[in-house]
Amino acid sequence: MSLSAGKFSFAKKRIPTDVVGLDVGGATTRIVRVKRSGDAYTLVGADILPRQAVPSLEGAEAHPQQLQLSKVLRAPYAAVAVSSPQACIRLLSVPAGAESLQGLNFNELLGLLEGVEYRIGYEVLATEGREQSVLASALPEKQARWAVGLLSQGLPAPRSLQASGSAVLNCFARELMAHHGDVPAIFVQVGTDVTDMAAFFKGKLVHYRTCTVSSQSIIKVVQERFGIEEELVPGVLEDYLIDASQPIATAIDPFLRQLVLVREFVERKRSCRIEKIILCGALLGTKHWNTHINRTIGLTPEIWNPLATLPCTPDALTERVKGMESRFATAMGAALAVLGADK
Repeated sequence: MSLSAGKFSFAKKRIPTDVVGLDVGGATTRIVRVKRSGDAYTLVGADILPRQAVPSLEGAEAHPQQLQLSKVLRAPYAAVAVSSPQACIRLLSVPAGAESLQGLNFNELLGLLEGVEYRIGYEVLATEGREQSVLASALPEKQARWAVGLLSQGLPAPRSLQASGSAVLNCFARELMAHHGDVPAIFVQVGTDVTDMAAFFKGKLVHYRTCTVSSQSIIKVVQERFGIEEELVPGVLEDYLIDASQPIATAIDPFLRQLVLVREFVERKRSCRIEKIILCGALLGTKHWNTHINRTIGLTPEIWNPLATLPCTPDALTERVKGMESRFATAMGAALAVLGADK
């Protein structure tokens, strides 16, 4: 299953078999290298590099500092996913038929800013009767050019570009298909600035939304409550002697309300019961996320390691990756979108 909305290809040659997936614009730069042989996929490298801040839409054109990839990560092709507050992704329900898509005003449907140039991509996921489900995404052109500019001339050559939210859906879908079957499930990726929520029913994406409650929201509220520096926040969140539950409950409440809405919408429309909540991402204070979700939804979340989705070669993971595995769903999804483009 490949959900490739927003994937802007740079070449139309045969499908690559060796791709590095890049997740840029977040708190750090996450990188994976995946190889494909027939129907088999192997993770051959993963690493974390310093942050590459996505440029704002105001001001002059950005000049990115080119990424310096180690030899093990230098695949022939690169799939880039950009984490941007200005990116937009929506699952649309529109009239069926290819001709109907030609008349759609995606700028209006996605609520894009006027006067800003965007790259827009979409993919038809399913058709039911007279309606079709279309996943559409948009990324500001200025940020798209910046992201491609992170790659030096030569290898890896850019093969595709996605907004991070559409990239992560590829990894969600593969995990669901490989390990959970047709179980109705909600995947949640907690990001630095934005949290993605995607609901699946019978292996198909049926609902997607984002929420501005994120790891940074938790960091900010703990800093304000205890008057500490940012680097001390993880220690407070994991310290059972310091009770941070009440300020975190306040910060996380808007996310929980949206999660309830996602669950109720899917259960009502599909006449089912959500059976799994699967979490990944920047899960600072995992115990707090787990506790509040369990109290609200009545399900204990499963913490997911996206790097365990594929078999990996020995020494594929650097020391920087260990303990951070749950943050690689977007980079993995970007690579899988290209490698599985013929599926």
